[in-house]
Amino acid sequence: MNQTEEINTEGSRILVVDDDEIIRKLLRRVLERSGFVVDEADSGESAIECIEAHEPDLILLDVIMDGIDGFVTCRKIKEMPGLKHVPIIFVTGRSDTSSIVEGLDAGGCDYVAKPINRHEALARIRNHLKMRVLMRFQREFINGLKKANLAKNRIIGVASHDLRNPLASIRGLSEFLAESGPLNDDQKEIADTIQSTSASMLHLVDELLDLSVIESGEERSEAVPCQVREVISSSLNIYQFTANKKSINLELDDRGMPDLLMLDKAQFRRLMDNLLSNAVKYSPFGAFIRVMTEQVNGIFKIVIEDEGPGIPEDEMHKLFTHFGKTSVQPTGNETSTGLGLAICKEIAELHRGKVYAENREDRVGARFTIELDMQVLAVRT
Repeated sequence: MNQTEEINTEGSRILVVDDDEIIRKLLRRVLERSGFVVDEADSGESAIECIEAHEPDLILLDVIMDGIDGFVTCRKIKEMPGLKHVPIIFVTGRSDTSSIVEGLDAGGCDYVAKPINRHEALARIRNHLKMRVLMRFQREFINGLKKANLAKNRIIGVASHDLRNPLASIRGLSEFLAESGPLNDDQKEIADTIQSTSASMLHLVDELLDLSVIESGEERSEAVPCQVREVISSSLNIYQFTANKKSINLELDDRGMPDLLMLDKAQFRRLMDNLLSNAVKYSPFGAFIRVMTEQVNGIFKIVIEDEGPGIPEDEMHKLFTHFGKTSVQPTGNETSTGLGLAICKEIAELHRGKVYAENREDRVGARFTIELDMQVLAVRT
């Protein structure tokens, strides 16, 4: 059975608004026989007064009335608290396209033509009442998911915060142990294992904490005028040291970048760092990584190209998701949490931009692109 067929609409309150008493009485008789509760109003003004006394589940509204017409009445009703989702069906003899469009623009959801066909009118009324119930269920479900997600982020945030200090202590103590010596080969291997494992766990905890804070909205975006070149160059300079360990060269190909944009500097730097770290992690020794910037039709693009193995086409959907790891392995025994790209996506969207990935056509490797709307992020003087 269809889900809408299972919804019982009997007992729903319907407001009939028409300045013709005969039509009001006719509609009242038809609706009450079908199990509905009916209120009447003979004008737009009296309809608003009636709504304030009894909120309806659906409104049948005439278009041409003395005083304010149906279109104006519809707009006023939609502006009233709690009435945004109440379906309004226009009952009118005007069936020209311009009138229908005007009614829909005013907030109406349907039309019933005069003279009224009882079976058609009841079918439309029941369908819209059922849809309203389904929409309410959907909103409640979405709100429940939001609350559950917020609770999840808080739990992760608290757990990550509480784990961070012990892990940092373990890493520090293992470094002290390794340097305090002398240690035999087995002892040194154990100390190195503790150090590398605790470092990986600390990195995972840091990324979980970052993601939970961003998703919960507790970290407010503080956009300030930023020197774009300065942030990108700083990130490149830092990651060149990491790249040097694998004889990888990072190069900036500047084809144009804005001087200033309204950015959250710390978040934007985190976005650049994550993508550069990803490129270095999956590129082979001696590879070349290019960071290209350009401005195209008001969009500022930052493109990061590596020479790694690329991304399997059937695994593209895993990117930018929580713990979304592909079968591609880092080339220097680096670790991956599967959260870095998810954080990138969150940060790009906080800046009302986007980030996406594709495989390079010119050679083996992947291309990650950040797109930011320069008009949205422009510095206002």
